[in-house]
Amino acid sequence: MGDHLLWFVAGIAALALGADSAVRGLAGLARNRGVAAFGVGLVLAAFGGSVPDVALNVGAVAGGHPALALGNMIGASIVNLGLLLGLAAVVAGPLDVRSPVLKPLVIAQVVVALALLAMSHNGRIGFLDGAVLVLGFVALSVYVLGFAGGRAEPEVRAQFEAEGEQRSDAALNLLRIGIGAAILVWAARTTVEHAVGLAATAGVGDLFAGLTFVAISASLPQIALGLIAAVQRRGDVLMASVIGSNLLNLSLVLGVSAIWQPYPVAQSLVQLELPVLLAFAAMLYPLLRGDMRITRGEGFVLLLAFAALHTYQWWSVLR
Repeated sequence: MGDHLLWFVAGIAALALGADSAVRGLAGLARNRGVAAFGVGLVLAAFGGSVPDVALNVGAVAGGHPALALGNMIGASIVNLGLLLGLAAVVAGPLDVRSPVLKPLVIAQVVVALALLAMSHNGRIGFLDGAVLVLGFVALSVYVLGFAGGRAEPEVRAQFEAEGEQRSDAALNLLRIGIGAAILVWAARTTVEHAVGLAATAGVGDLFAGLTFVAISASLPQIALGLIAAVQRRGDVLMASVIGSNLLNLSLVLGVSAIWQPYPVAQSLVQLELPVLLAFAAMLYPLLRGDMRITRGEGFVLLLAFAALHTYQWWSVLR
């Protein structure tokens, strides 16, 4: 138990370090190639925080543990919506969101959660399901990159441009990418191996591990960055990170994985976690529909709902 825990923690830390190196290298290389700081910052904010999850999920699928990957994809999305947004609103609320492009993405998040619930009722997410998810992600990406810049207010543009300012020479950026990729490969393999070991020691399955302690642990770097963004009043960056990470995991990563190898879906996911994911996603729309903000009280509700879910999950396993 002790060895598994030590190596699991080391793997999680290495995932964060490797992701930071690779993402900064890619962003710097994009800036060197003349990509606008706003575009780089938008992509970095939306998808940069999910790189540790993506690496872990790829490692889990490649290592023969698809249930761990599926659990982590769904669990991490719930962590982002309940724990991260809830904590950020309670600590630094109200969270103001100014960019109008984020409203349709909140709706898209609801649509993806609803689609996953519908796809899963036959007990699997297969090739056709995966293709639909990937095409949906591509369409969303075109929409965001094509229209977000023109619709962003100057203050919002400044937030994302600050994120995208990664200036250094090309050789250093390539070195960052190479080192980051190497660390991510080792970290993903190590984290998956010892997460499976911890789950076996605790008497729980890979799916439960992915939904709970793996999802929370792998999301810790993103939670830390999200809290910093909230304290600095960069609500648009925080919301882009939450929604972008969820859509990347639930559309692109899950879709590509399902195209490669169909996912069996446990009935417990259809009965509990997928409806909860849909409920969390749907809760955001009324919160942002009017004044485009999440208050401290609303953040507390998100936290309470997240705590209730995890309490029930552990109670149902340990009873």
